[in-house]
Amino acid sequence: MNSINTRILIGMIFFVCVVAGAVAFQSTFAKSAINQSPTNPPNYPENEIGQTYGSAEEATPVEMLPDLIHVGSVNGLAGYVLKKDYLGELGRDVQLYDADGKTIIGSFHIGAKNMDYPKNKNGQTYGSVANATSPETEPELINAIGLDGTQGYVLKKDIDGEQPKSPEEAIAIQNSRSPGGRDIPLYDVDGETVIGVFHVGGK
Repeated sequence: MNSINTRILIGMIFFVCVVAGAVAFQSTFAKSAINQSPTNPPNYPENEIGQTYGSAEEATPVEMLPDLIHVGSVNGLAGYVLKKDYLGELGRDVQLYDADGKTIIGSFHIGAKNMDYPKNKNGQTYGSVANATSPETEPELINAIGLDGTQGYVLKKDIDGEQPKSPEEAIAIQNSRSPGGRDIPLYDVDGETVIGVFHVGGK
């Protein structure tokens, strides 16, 4: 009997040790898993004031974006916008900074993502406004038919005309416009060669 009891006792001790070891391993593993990020954050450099800066990839989660996001360059200097501006409301101009996060080198328009329009030899996008999801996504050269039936393109900036900076300016511009509308150039796809005239309607 003593031999059987001893074997049972040893078996129970062994079982308790295995269970305790498994629990301890699971606890350690769980803590390790919680502390690890599912995706390793990009290793962005930091400027003198501790802001991270770099490019924003489409796959990068919002919380992993750098403090200053690269959006272009001005006179050879890389330009960055603040993360809060990059993620903010569309259709507005924000300040463009040097990598130091302090020196303003220009401004940047926060707009919707550009449609995949083709580009001419001068880098201008061209196509139909029917494919645009908002005014910000319209091409630079818009399909149009001239007064004599010629098919070509008009510059978006010519169609939009002068943009007011205040309600007072808007009223002044509206009052100065001819009731009969205005004529603007109709271009070939190169955006340079004038091939006709397009009429923009009056008020």
